[in-house]
Amino acid sequence: MGPLALTAPRMRALGLLAVVTVCSAYGAAGAVYGVEHLLDAIARGPAALTVALPAAGLLVSTFVRSLGPTRSGPSSIDAYMDAYHGRHYEDRQYAARTVGAGATVGLGGALDPVGLAVVLGTWFGSIGRRRLDSTGPSLLVVGAAAGFGAALHSPIAGGLLAVEIPFREGMSWRRLPAALLGSAAGYLARSSIDGFRLPWWTSVGVVGLRDVLLALGLAVGAGIASRAVSLLTRTAETGLGPVFSRERHHVAVAAALLVLLGVLARIGFSGVPVHLGPGTISLAWAATASVAGHCALLALRAAASGVTMLGRGVGGLIIPLLVLGSIAGQVLGRIFDGNLALLSVIGATTLLGAGYRVPLAALVWLAESTHSLPAVALGCVVVLITQAVGGGRSVSTAQRIHPVPPGRPSTPS
Repeated sequence: MGPLALTAPRMRALGLLAVVTVCSAYGAAGAVYGVEHLLDAIARGPAALTVALPAAGLLVSTFVRSLGPTRSGPSSIDAYMDAYHGRHYEDRQYAARTVGAGATVGLGGALDPVGLAVVLGTWFGSIGRRRLDSTGPSLLVVGAAAGFGAALHSPIAGGLLAVEIPFREGMSWRRLPAALLGSAAGYLARSSIDGFRLPWWTSVGVVGLRDVLLALGLAVGAGIASRAVSLLTRTAETGLGPVFSRERHHVAVAAALLVLLGVLARIGFSGVPVHLGPGTISLAWAATASVAGHCALLALRAAASGVTMLGRGVGGLIIPLLVLGSIAGQVLGRIFDGNLALLSVIGATTLLGAGYRVPLAALVWLAESTHSLPAVALGCVVVLITQAVGGGRSVSTAQRIHPVPPGRPSTPS
């Protein structure tokens, strides 16, 4: 019998693969669509709600996660990485992280719905893997990739993220076909709900020598920033010291600071709630802001995401990193009269690549966002610089090195 013969076990595996792909794609797409529209409704609502709801979301997330033994890490994408590397999660743990991410991000916490989409897809993949009685991560990869593709509107970069993000160095190439299948399904599912669009697409125009030099500066800054964010995420897990070492201390301090940031955002940014959600609302405000306004926005967005992480909110950091990098690029471009569109996407690419140690996925995201060969060529250089300056630091504590060095336990095949 040939290797491609459709035996009963193979047919069952293919059937489960199809079910996991469809359920993950539409589940993630629907969840992200709902959260984004809820955020839009909150942003248009009374000022008091935009100030109070992010803190309330943090409290709800903490309460939900306290109902079961869940990981306390600041990113729900860690749940996918943990499961990929062999950690067992029960259904109630996946449910708690899903509801926690919905509460954190849906009520305005400064994380993103990518984490919600990924943990939901990972949950479907875990259910399929149990049905198949398998220990391999292929179904987990399909489910998580569907979440990446649905949340980012990036079918190729989403697939690469699914196989690159579990590792601090390297990636699992043999899982790439499954990842691309899931990511494409997630993108198509989201597009069938929300329309075919590329929300990050921009025309970069002509690239000059000044822009190249400014991009190199952005790369160095992104590498340094990734070290700071890495330290922050570890502090969020281990505690703020002997006094603020317990969950309630994190939540109380973070909730109070989120209210303060909400008040500052309403007072200092023309009433626009730039502190809400992953930061896409703030980009619209930044389009007409001055250099000082951009600097203030960069500081407030960094503080909002940092406080939400310290409060152990559940969500993702991918879009916040993209937004912070984009704002930093605009700041540099306005100060030195550079190409704003180019520096904006280069800043986003460098911070994403350095933050999660995903240089290839960041470059493909840049290509999907610009369709510009000069921008991609420049991106190759700046991403390499950020990886070197970042020194191997990552915003996730769940990543591992691939391939596994001799003497260390390997991941499931």
